[in-house]
Amino acid sequence: MKKLVSLAVIASIAIPLLSPTFVQHAAANAIHDYRNEVQVNQFRPHGGDKQEVNDFIASLVKQRSNPAEVAKLVADDSLTNFAMKTYVEGLAKYKNIQVVEAKVDKLYTVTKEDAYNNYRAIVKFKYVGYTADNKAIEKTDYLGLARLGTDPVNWKVWGVIWQDSGIDVSDVKLIQLEKPRKGEEICVITTDAGVIKLRLFPNKAPKAVENFKTLAKKGQYNNMIFHRVINDFMIQAGDLKGPDGKELPSIYGESFEDEFSRDLFNFRGALSMGNAGPNTNSTHFYIVQSPKVDQEYLDLSALPLNAEAKYKEIGGRAYLDNRHTVFGHVFTGMEVVDKIAAQKTDEDAKPIQNPIKVQKIEFVPYNE
Repeated sequence: MKKLVSLAVIASIAIPLLSPTFVQHAAANAIHDYRNEVQVNQFRPHGGDKQEVNDFIASLVKQRSNPAEVAKLVADDSLTNFAMKTYVEGLAKYKNIQVVEAKVDKLYTVTKEDAYNNYRAIVKFKYVGYTADNKAIEKTDYLGLARLGTDPVNWKVWGVIWQDSGIDVSDVKLIQLEKPRKGEEICVITTDAGVIKLRLFPNKAPKAVENFKTLAKKGQYNNMIFHRVINDFMIQAGDLKGPDGKELPSIYGESFEDEFSRDLFNFRGALSMGNAGPNTNSTHFYIVQSPKVDQEYLDLSALPLNAEAKYKEIGGRAYLDNRHTVFGHVFTGMEVVDKIAAQKTDEDAKPIQNPIKVQKIEFVPYNE
């Protein structure tokens, strides 16, 4: 999983010292330790600063395979000069780079430098690198930049403050959005508001599918209300209780483990397990109804690129991924889901009057 750290932690991270061999190759009066400079003032970056940094990152990406041009972008006097060149060599391995974000996270001045050369920046550099074998690797690195020179004044990179290990965000086959094949077993939920038809994915979430089907075939979900509905979020059912009023367990006699898959997501229309935390699946299920997606959660999720695009297109709740097992998806009847979600509820999200019920759940071959 991608590591997340605060700016305060980032600013305090020490870059490993270079070997004595490298230091000996540099002129004694050329070595500068930018890490230990004393900060004087910190500023809010304005449009000009942002544009200069964006231009710098664009040049770094464009010239990453050209040593002569890269040398012009690197601070020659930096104590970590060798480490920076190694970093650029890492960028050069990608056949293509898409810059997602180049953001000034910190802009400040330092002591013992002249008016032209005392500006420094910590820059968030988020990108997707495409490898020779067509994998897409998302990384978020933090670079230290110094504004050096007099005419012209140029930003140069002096150090790699934080380097992400990267995560594979290559496209996946969005199987849950495919139409059923003829003869495939589908799930038909008949409710007071209409019929909802879903595909199930036993190959990806076998225990969740078997639990749901077994309970449904026993009639356990018949005449059950959707007990928790939140418009623009989801509709939930499956609050099963025995004669003694206690909540019924899963068909396995106890809670069962999560079954997460890189191929299934909490898009609008997803059928997922409700739970009370990791590995606490029992009888509750929900259908995602949200027509929109929160961009903040997309930024943190590092999803496959086509899954992120699909969230933006159809909606859903990305933050539920890897927290709730997805085991099915609605392919007909989202208007019914919307109608159920639109019910008036109390403060606990329970419908107030005439809550909509599940009449029956059937499993039949798809013949349309």
